[in-house]
This record gives sequence, C-alpha cells and structure tokens, in this order.
Amino acid sequence: MIIIKDEFAGGAQVSMEMDKDAGELFVFYCPAGQGCKVSKWPLDSYHMPIAMAYYAECCELETA
Repeated sequence: MIIIKDEFAGGAQVSMEMDKDAGELFVFYCPAGQGCKVSKWPLDSYHMPIAMAYYAECCELETA
C-alpha cells in the first residue's frame, strides 16, 4: 500500500509503502535512469520517523 509518492520533473520518483501483513515499511528511491534503491524498516512507531526523514532526504536530493 502506497502511503506517499512524489514524482519529479527529471523523471525521478520517491515513494513510501507499507506491507501491513508483513509489518514492514519501505522507501523506494528511483533516480531517473538509475533503477530503484529500496530501504526497509519494521512497521512501528520507532522506525516511522526514521523512514520519513530518509524519504525527505531523498526528495531533497532531487530538488537540489
């Protein structure tokens, strides 16, 4: 299930998704033409802010 997704003019995409059944949270960072880098955390209140910070960092890389 996609939680949030950003698409950038250069073709890059960043999305955060969760697998509720597996209890996992993913951030997909897909720079244009470079494939996707996937980061995974447990789906809990401790790791959610860490994943959100990483998501924001990926978005900043594309807007810089």
